[in-house]
Amino acid sequence: MKAVVLAGGGGTRLWPLSRESFPKQFIHFGDHISLLQKTIQRLLRIPFIDDIIISTNSTYELLVRQQIRKISRSEKIKILTEPCRKNTAPAICLSLQFLQTFCKASPNEAILVIPSDHLMEPEETFSQALKQMEEVVNDDRIITFGIQPTKPETGFGYIRIGKMYNKHTFEVAQFVEKPDLQTAQEYIKDSSYYWNSGMFLFSIKTFWEQLKTYALILSQSVQDTYQKSVECFHQMPEVSIDYALMEKSSKILVCPLNISWSDIGSWDSLYDVMEKDINKNVKIGRVLDVDTKNSLIISEKRLISTIGLEDMLIVETADAIFIAKKGESQKVKFLIQELIRKESLEL
Repeated sequence: MKAVVLAGGGGTRLWPLSRESFPKQFIHFGDHISLLQKTIQRLLRIPFIDDIIISTNSTYELLVRQQIRKISRSEKIKILTEPCRKNTAPAICLSLQFLQTFCKASPNEAILVIPSDHLMEPEETFSQALKQMEEVVNDDRIITFGIQPTKPETGFGYIRIGKMYNKHTFEVAQFVEKPDLQTAQEYIKDSSYYWNSGMFLFSIKTFWEQLKTYALILSQSVQDTYQKSVECFHQMPEVSIDYALMEKSSKILVCPLNISWSDIGSWDSLYDVMEKDINKNVKIGRVLDVDTKNSLIISEKRLISTIGLEDMLIVETADAIFIAKKGESQKVKFLIQELIRKESLEL
């Protein structure tokens, strides 16, 4: 099995720590190990993965190289630099050509595609599921991994499962966009709904066949050699793998995972996965709290002191302080829009 780690995305959902020039996959939260490094280390611990490709773009190539240098066994890791940002579908296409050209990947080899900025545990459960799915991949199927929801979540897409395919997988009944809170609360009561993890497993042969069937324009834009595809990469359509293929193909199966998982898509989700003190606070950096409960407090440089606060999100960086009520952090995108409009802020 070979793994492709998608590390070319930007974003500001964890603003002010996350910026377009330094997105969340490169951030660490107090332990000096970034989300990207955690992802790579997780893959290195899976014994049957023999090559790891980091797919990024020229904007982040130096950051990726700097972070990889701090990882042992980095000889198993190769970096693919996309000429420009084109979303996940073109990035995966180029990664598969890279694997075939430079890693001698066979058409029937299983390829794991995984984001660079997720947390999951226990890792053994995920590794075991990958091993179980190899047989299903040989049936010319594409596997996506669904996460058992633990709360109503408006920041994730969902998958509704259909009839059972085998004891480990189900057919897909429906892909669902990020819901509103009321809909998410209904999903949590229905055992057929899972969070869409954005992780996929397939053979190279099946991927190219399905791409030709359901995303012909993208398929035709992939050139006959890796080098020609690099040269023509800017001409590829900018499209996500979900829209290009996963939501259309009849070959998709869902493997439910009963693990603790998060894409750290908001400050609330970071609070949920971090270790907490006796007062249910997450504190990183220089923090002095009195009568403060159920809060996330991150200090990059200055001392943050609090008295009598509850259910708060406080993040301090060199040039900004972010303060919000817990449960409201999905609205950061609106804050960013206002900052850009009013302050001409470079993010």
